[in-house]
Amino acid sequence: MSTELRNKVKTFLINLVADIGFIIGVVVYIIPFLILLAASLGANVMAGQLIPRQPRYDGYITIFTHPAFSLWLVNSLIFTVSVTAGSIVISTLAGYALSRLDFPGKGIVFWFILGIMMIPGIAAYLPLYILLAKMKILGTYIGLLIPPMASPYNVFMLKQAFDAIPRDYEEAALIDGAGTPTILFRIHLPIIRPVLTTLILFNIVWNWNNFGWPLFVATRTTLWNLPLGIWNLTWSYTVNFWNLAAGAVILTLPPLILYIIAIEYYLRGIAVTGLKK
Repeated sequence: MSTELRNKVKTFLINLVADIGFIIGVVVYIIPFLILLAASLGANVMAGQLIPRQPRYDGYITIFTHPAFSLWLVNSLIFTVSVTAGSIVISTLAGYALSRLDFPGKGIVFWFILGIMMIPGIAAYLPLYILLAKMKILGTYIGLLIPPMASPYNVFMLKQAFDAIPRDYEEAALIDGAGTPTILFRIHLPIIRPVLTTLILFNIVWNWNNFGWPLFVATRTTLWNLPLGIWNLTWSYTVNFWNLAAGAVILTLPPLILYIIAIEYYLRGIAVTGLKK
C-alpha cells in the first residue's frame, strides 16, 4: 500500500470515528431533553412513554400566565447580560495584564487565581453575603450583579488565549508606534475572537441558568430571575412535575438556540487554542 493511499485511509478512519463520536454525543445529550419535553406535555415517561396520547399544556400555561413571569424574564435578561458583559471585560483586561505585561507579584497573582479556581464557588457565598449585608447593598441589583462578575476561570482562559499569540505581532506593532490599548483592541482581540466568543457563549449559559447565587442574595421577590421564579412556582408541599418540566424546557431553549447559532465560533475557538508561539 502506497503512502498516499495509507494517509487517505487513515484520514477516512479518523473522520469516521469523529462522526460516530459526534452522533453518539448528540444522542446522549438530546435524549434527556426529549424525555423532559415529553414529561412537560403530560407523557408518562416513567412507563417509557415519550409521545403523550393527549398532550397537556398546563405547565406552560401556568408559567406564561403567572403575574410575575415578565418580571422574572426581565431580571434574567438583566442578570445574564450585565454579569456576562462585566465578567468578560474584567477578565479580558486581567488576562491581558497577566499574559503580556510585567509587574511586581505577577506570578503570585496568577497562582492565587489558580488557587481560587480550586475552591467551590458556593463556599464564597456566606462571606459575600456578610460583606454585602455590611455594605447595605444586600437585596439590590448592585449586590446581585457585581460579585459574579469576578470569574477566575474566565481570567485563566483568556490569559491562555493571549499566551498563544506569537510575540512577533506585538513587536511589529510596537515598531510602528502602537501603544498597549491599540495592540490589545486592534491586534490581540481580533485574533482571539473565536475564543472570546466561545467564552461569552459559556458565560451566557451559566448566568442564564444561575440558581444558587440569586437564591442566596435575592432577599426581595422583585429580584428573582427565571430559574428562581420557576422553582418557587413548582415546589411547595408537593412537586408539580408538569410545571417543573415545562419550566426546564423554557430555560433550556434559549441556550440551545444560542449554541446552534454560535457553533461555528465554538469550533473555531477550539482550533485557535492550538496556535503555536
